[in-house]
Amino acid sequence: MSWSLTTLLAAWSSVTSPADAVAMATAVLAALAIVLAARLLTGAPTAAPRVVPVPARARSRWARPSRATDPDAAGRPRPRAPGRR
Repeated sequence: MSWSLTTLLAAWSSVTSPADAVAMATAVLAALAIVLAARLLTGAPTAAPRVVPVPARARSRWARPSRATDPDAAGRPRPRAPGRR
């Protein structure tokens, strides 16, 4: 892949007129169209899914609601003010 980018950059640096720029852009678009068509026709796999699907029932077993604790419940120390010892 890097050799193709190097080739494109070298060719782009040799562009001297607007007609050359249009010709270069047309060549690049044609090359991209050929690569895309070849990939679609061969059935090349796309990127694999990163998230593994998990059934909702399995997820519900893992998920646990956080315990809502009462800070004023009996036996709990009173919260201290910040910066005090």
